[in-house]
Amino acid sequence: MSELFDTRGVNDSAEHWDALADRVAREAARQSSAKPVSRAGLIAASLLLAASLAFMRVASRQASPRPAAELGQALAPTDDVGRAIALTGKPPAVGALLLNEPRGAGGQP
Repeated sequence: MSELFDTRGVNDSAEHWDALADRVAREAARQSSAKPVSRAGLIAASLLLAASLAFMRVASRQASPRPAAELGQALAPTDDVGRAIALTGKPPAVGALLLNEPRGAGGQP
């Protein structure tokens, strides 16, 4: 079994690891595809950012709070404990957990 984990053939000198690190850094710099962004690209990105901010501002003014509440109910977990935490923001009382029947037993899905 000790032959399986034998590391005598591994070169563990500091010079070896330094040379490997230099080769990796050189290759990473050579393969780097980072090119300077053109002025047209910066202008296009700025216009897209401004348009998205304007759209979000208009959408937030037109939105009503009701869809957020409906979305919260739709995304609430199906189990009783998870639903109580998600909808009220606090866990249910221990007595309520012990005395209530499971939702599946009451005929509800």
